Amino acid sequence: MITVTIMIIKHLRSFIFIVTAVLLLATTSSYGQEYILEVGDRIAVTFWQDPGLNTEVAINSDGKITLPVIGEITAAGLSVSQLARKIAKRMQLLNPNVNQALVRVVEYGSKRLYITGAVYTPGPHTFEKMPNVWQAIQAAGGPTEVAALDKVIIIRGGETSGITIPVDLTAYFEQGDFTKLPELQPNDQIFVPSRAAAGGATGGAGGPGAATSATPLFTKRDVVYVYGSVVAPGVYELEKNMDVLQAVIRAGGPVLVQGGNRTGLTSVPDLKSVRLITQTDEGPVVYEIDLEKYAREGHPRPLLLKPGDTIFIPSEQSFTRFIFSNALRTAITGTVSILISYLLLNQVLQ
Repeated sequence: MITVTIMIIKHLRSFIFIVTAVLLLATTSSYGQEYILEVGDRIAVTFWQDPGLNTEVAINSDGKITLPVIGEITAAGLSVSQLARKIAKRMQLLNPNVNQALVRVVEYGSKRLYITGAVYTPGPHTFEKMPNVWQAIQAAGGPTEVAALDKVIIIRGGETSGITIPVDLTAYFEQGDFTKLPELQPNDQIFVPSRAAAGGATGGAGGPGAATSATPLFTKRDVVYVYGSVVAPGVYELEKNMDVLQAVIRAGGPVLVQGGNRTGLTSVPDLKSVRLITQTDEGPVVYEIDLEKYAREGHPRPLLLKPGDTIFIPSEQSFTRFIFSNALRTAITGTVSILISYLLLNQVLQ
């Protein structure tokens, strides 16, 4: 009786393991083609039948890993499930009590980027798929409030080490076409200067490789980014059911800046061409929104935000709001409360 019970338990464990593996495979398939392992990736190998054999190991320059009992085995070029089956088959020959293995990627070392400067979490970051410049900056916690997004610098690594590529991200926000961004390569460095440093002032970020001392006001990952012609551009916590208009208000509302020429030309927020940049499985998608119409009519609905969304308000030159801009510049000092921002926003929209 005891022997039969032990056998049932063993079969039940095997059944649970197989079901789990099938579910994992199905989940992977639903999100697209399974990831192919590369040199530099770090993986965790788990043997539930003998946890003492569990290990984490990096794929070396030869594309191989070294495991307990098994020794050296080729991993690069295989999918995660293919490597798991290969390891289980090899292990069973050497240890008949172990015939199952699970493999998961701990770190995508083959796609490492270094994001430095005016971002909240500077340093090395790894990716399953090579991101674009804006996605990489978002992965580093997003730009700080002093970030000069029009003066981002890509510093090539690898074989083309040292080559620099300037990137004006704000121009891509306005154009709404991220396909034209320079493609990133493994080991590239992305430097986001601060506005003071970009303008030639002493101090600040100090140059490529310097880290920011800024500290985020919150540690949650559910954030949105508001940039362009707003009072306080930066990163904001995503509240429940927050829409585009509320996010703009949280950023202090639109701002008008008087020009320095004799005509009194003023930089006016172009509220008819606001950009909403959102991430999809196929990549970033850019929507153009008439915020004036949306504020009046509430159309289109809904314009609810999701984590990682970016709002960019472009500017245009105008003489018609010159007098209003003088009063607005006087009113905006330091941090503007949500109430004042809301009143200012209503005046602009009217």
